[in-house]
Amino acid sequence: MTFLACLICKITFFVLKITGRGATTLPGRMALKIKPDILKKLSNGVNIVLVTGTNGKTTTCRILEQMFIDSKKDYFLNKSGANLITGITTSFIMNSSVFGKCKKENAIIECDENAFKKVSLYLNPKAVLVTNVFRDQLDRYGEVTHTLGAIRESISNLKSTTLCLCADCSLTYSLSRDFENNENIKVLTYGVNVPFDEQSGETNVSDAEYCIFCKNKYDYDYHTFGHLGGFKCKKCGYSRVKPDVSVDRIIAIKADYSEVSLNIFDETFDTRVNVPGTYNIYNAAGAALALNVLGFEPKNIVKSISEFDCAFGRMEKFTYNNHNINMILVKNPAGFTQVTSHLSRIDNDFAAVFCLNDNAADGRDVSWIWDVHFHNLLSSPYLKKVYTCGKRAYDMALVLKYNGYDEANITVIENEDYDKEIEYIIAEEKDVYIVPTYTSMMEQRHKIAAKFGGKEFWE
Repeated sequence: MTFLACLICKITFFVLKITGRGATTLPGRMALKIKPDILKKLSNGVNIVLVTGTNGKTTTCRILEQMFIDSKKDYFLNKSGANLITGITTSFIMNSSVFGKCKKENAIIECDENAFKKVSLYLNPKAVLVTNVFRDQLDRYGEVTHTLGAIRESISNLKSTTLCLCADCSLTYSLSRDFENNENIKVLTYGVNVPFDEQSGETNVSDAEYCIFCKNKYDYDYHTFGHLGGFKCKKCGYSRVKPDVSVDRIIAIKADYSEVSLNIFDETFDTRVNVPGTYNIYNAAGAALALNVLGFEPKNIVKSISEFDCAFGRMEKFTYNNHNINMILVKNPAGFTQVTSHLSRIDNDFAAVFCLNDNAADGRDVSWIWDVHFHNLLSSPYLKKVYTCGKRAYDMALVLKYNGYDEANITVIENEDYDKEIEYIIAEEKDVYIVPTYTSMMEQRHKIAAKFGGKEFWE
């Protein structure tokens, strides 16, 4: 059955690629119908690092990949972002023989939080990195406690692993208590020991105000963003711990990168996080911890972090006539607020395109956009023009209007007309930042890449 499943998957993959499609999930779905437990066979003997959590999975995986590239180690990654069991199965089969023997020694696996429950029945990762837990697509994931429960159940399925948890996320770090007496599960942490800047508190969107154990309201020594930071419960004593890998100092936050002092198990390095956005400082710290677990030297880890380039759709940059077109994916209030905070720091004229869809992969309920903090961005003297696009373009425009932005300066692009969007982008003689939800990003990115240059999403 393994042979047949692999053969059908490979044939389906190549047929889809010939017809110009991504071939990321259907081949795996075909294989799973033939042999539902095929991942167990395929992953046997493979050194796996798995990344899950609400925000930062794709970028963190790409930072991990940079280290494997720099060290010339044999690996594969489900690069397309197809992070359900179907996409993960496709990636394993396309890196294996038709008899189910994986050709690569290492695998970097991005895994959806809910899909982790099934995937964990067949994979046994050496390291599991949990980035964070935020409110995200309530109609699909439910409340944050549901997401946390799914991750907890998934880890319980593993025979052994090293958990890499964000110490600053009171939800994520609570998993440590579930496995503190499990000798097969080792827990390590990473975090940021200082606030990012004076805006951190102002842009706070909290999905965890109250202690997950006793329901008392947390006190904070400082915030970074959302509910992340130096939390502590004065009632039951649950609090942030000193991380094993930490950012001890923010040296500079620039439009295209950040400079930080990174401590990796008591070795300190001043390094550049070669991707913009303060939340990517967390992704870099988490990746540094996981890479250390995998046996990479700290000095080599920080070198790779400084050389990493953006993942598709995540702070990805294109160029046209000497101005930049930047694409920044958003999925939930916390992430979107961090993007608006990043854009508010830009000190040259720019335009923004907000693309909002309500497809299943985005979440049908778009009311979450009312929880995004727009004030700092919309009051920026450098924001010269705003466009809205996508199925819910008018909803997006309404939110901006009620946040005080002049509606005369908002252009609504109707009917998901991404060709029209590109015309507007070309007409702008300044940098443009496209901020789409997931399906909007996937629907327009190939047009953006074809016009301005860039790889397909699966490459």
